[in-house]
Amino acid sequence: MKAILFDLYGTLIDIRTNEEDERLWKKISKKVKTIQHFSPEKLREQYKTLCKEKEQIIEEIEILEVFEALFSVSKDDALKIAWKFRRASTIHIHLYKGVKKLLKKLRDEGYSLYVLSNAQEAFTLPELERLGIKNYFNGIAISSAYGVKKPNVKFFSEAIKNFSLSGEIWMIGNDAICDIHPAKQLGLRAIFVESNLTPENQEEDKVVGFNYQKIYKIISGY
Repeated sequence: MKAILFDLYGTLIDIRTNEEDERLWKKISKKVKTIQHFSPEKLREQYKTLCKEKEQIIEEIEILEVFEALFSVSKDDALKIAWKFRRASTIHIHLYKGVKKLLKKLRDEGYSLYVLSNAQEAFTLPELERLGIKNYFNGIAISSAYGVKKPNVKFFSEAIKNFSLSGEIWMIGNDAICDIHPAKQLGLRAIFVESNLTPENQEEDKVVGFNYQKIYKIISGY
């Protein structure tokens, strides 16, 4: 059985966020004032400081730990705050056209589908639910849970081991450096999907846009 690893943001999901918007920090400071009072400026400063401190220790931080420390709250309460933060900082989020058609077709034909994404579980898992695609996947690997992130091949190899994958494995992503090169280094087959969120000046054989029909033909060998 073929296994397919999908990157999320920029590959299946078109998203734009802005954590620098002053309105975000004003909104969040109001939402959490009953837990702990921060001015918008102080909240942003403390948040960024904690993130930088944790980035000195581990390659990929767990954002819930930042919110737990910032507000002195439990993990459950930190999760609620994190989701409020994510929603407030998101300008738009939607699936690329054809994503559900491809996932359904592949699943119905017996392919096992997985996520391999540089992201935060506290943000991504609820977004997969909201977008209606979480149940298409046999397994989900998010970098915040692994402590490493793409292009580190350790993230790929640990996820593959945890999913107990063998045989033909594909990686589909929109970043040649983060998704395609490490996948090929491990002997995986790969499809580079150039999207509006693909970094500039990446030279690689590619599928332009989320052309789900072309992607399916490559995987199925048609």
